[in-house]
Amino acid sequence: MPKIVANGLTTYYQQSGQGSDVVLIHGLTGNLSTWYLHVMPALAKEFRVTAYDLRGHGYTELTPSGYTSAHFAADLEGLLDSLGIERAHLVGYSFGATVALHCAVLCPSRVASLVLAEPWISVLRPLVDLKKWPYREAAHARFKSRGLAIPEERWLDIDYVLREALRVQQELGGPRLQPESSPFRVLDPTQRANPKEVWQFLAERWSAPRRLLRLLDDTSAMKEAVEVAGLTMERIAEVRRPTLAIYGEFSPFLQLVPRVQAAMPDCQVLVLEGAAHYFALVNPELLMAAVRKFLHELTPNAVAPPPGEMSGSIPKGHV
Repeated sequence: MPKIVANGLTTYYQQSGQGSDVVLIHGLTGNLSTWYLHVMPALAKEFRVTAYDLRGHGYTELTPSGYTSAHFAADLEGLLDSLGIERAHLVGYSFGATVALHCAVLCPSRVASLVLAEPWISVLRPLVDLKKWPYREAAHARFKSRGLAIPEERWLDIDYVLREALRVQQELGGPRLQPESSPFRVLDPTQRANPKEVWQFLAERWSAPRRLLRLLDDTSAMKEAVEVAGLTMERIAEVRRPTLAIYGEFSPFLQLVPRVQAAMPDCQVLVLEGAAHYFALVNPELLMAAVRKFLHELTPNAVAPPPGEMSGSIPKGHV
């Protein structure tokens, strides 16, 4: 099990491939298994890819505090130092996208480019108006069908939703739930990925409620993660790295796109048709295609993909 001390923290990571460095950053409560089966192997054919568990997640050391995006960005810089990576393309999903963005603010010389998949940016979260979300009723129905009676005003309260989901999971028989019964599958109409395969690589994450409860009960992670922590729109506007922000068509965060584009003139926006917030987990091929196309445009000397593999097109999206 490869571990390294980064920013004073024992950090679990995986690395594969050769070429320009790409670092993958998972979301809050996840781990590097988010990337392990699909995204990492595909990118490793052309780049040197590093995936790691965030502080307190997976097999990385858990600390009582230190869970703002600023702390995670410092951890990431420490990981780059420890692995001898001078500069990397950062690919982050959900809260991991916020970590990538904050790293670009705090240490821009270490960042070659950014891919922000469904970025969860704390300073913008109060602007998410669920009443204006076109798929609000569908999401409510999906919650209800999974046994989750989440008050609408608490839909973005990740601590509350996670605890309720864990409670329902235990009431329905614990970790042996089928993927289509998972309360975390809030909305994804496409379901093009093999659900059994998706569930298999996420099984450790959701079938170990004690590990998740430890993060919820023994740390201040859920409270700190929603702090702005210095990542203001003024600081975000300082980022001058090529950036691709990817949103699902059914995501409640899609309404924030004009704010992101106004702050980041070097940011392209891609909206994936038929995808929701969890597309990176449920349909990783959408993310792979977008990342590979974006990185190929930036790194023309990257190794060409094997014949027949998609590298120059992104399925069903628009900028």
